[in-house]
Amino acid sequence: MKRTSHQIALLLLLIVFSLTLISCAGRTGVFLEQRESTKSLDVAVEKKVALRAAADALWEQRGTPAKAREMLAAYIIASEADPTNVGLLGRLSRAYYLVANYVETDPAKKDELFTKGLETGERALGLYPEFRRIYQETKDEKKAIQAVGLEGIDAIYWTGANLGKWAAEKSLLVRLGNKSKVEAYNQRVMDLDRLYFYGAADRFFGALPTRIPGGDLNLSKHHFEKSIEIAPNYFGTRTLMAEYYATKAQDRDTFVKQLQYVIDTPYDIVPDIAPENKYEQEHAKKLMERVDEFFK
Repeated sequence: MKRTSHQIALLLLLIVFSLTLISCAGRTGVFLEQRESTKSLDVAVEKKVALRAAADALWEQRGTPAKAREMLAAYIIASEADPTNVGLLGRLSRAYYLVANYVETDPAKKDELFTKGLETGERALGLYPEFRRIYQETKDEKKAIQAVGLEGIDAIYWTGANLGKWAAEKSLLVRLGNKSKVEAYNQRVMDLDRLYFYGAADRFFGALPTRIPGGDLNLSKHHFEKSIEIAPNYFGTRTLMAEYYATKAQDRDTFVKQLQYVIDTPYDIVPDIAPENKYEQEHAKKLMERVDEFFK
């Protein structure tokens, strides 16, 4: 069957768009680039343990901006002394995310922190032999991530979380170019442990439809409600549902209900995430003040 000039032009346009989308991830992963570890060979085990303990002590104080910055600096030092410690790199990736998401206000510095958190997570994943082998062969982290098991779930999740935040402030093409990658990270988390980090995967899949053109808001609501069912006192899910789903769906009742719960509930109701809940509670109050701006 002969194609018309219009059909050929449309086909070429689709091909160009597809190739452009593939090339618009905006960056190249550093999975295979392990940090120079020569210096770490001279660091005694006792010193490594002491540096990690110091960072962990500051981690418990991350609920204030100044201590959060100190905590991040301490984990950076600890990881420089022990650069092949996957667990430590996973925590460092999370630390970068925390400071970027809750503490830093300068957009350029936020971007830098999310980038470093992403690179830290990628290097952690690159330390898993099977991930490294598959990635070397395919250059496809979506395939390689399937080789990482439950022991690597921290690295999987925080790599994806930093990537999502990094891409969120970029152009539409960059966001679309990274969409399937971020989905793959979170789907792997869901497959390994749907309960992980207070329903993290469902929280992500709740936010995703609100951030892309034509997203299914019913699906967004379903995943947010599932995440809240899994962990009702992780405040971040409720603030995200209010800010992303409720505003997009113009659901004022849900907006107020979720934020009021966060505002009225003691932030230390779950001690392990009291610092994160404290930041989210402050964010909820600011969002509530803007309710009439969102729902006119």
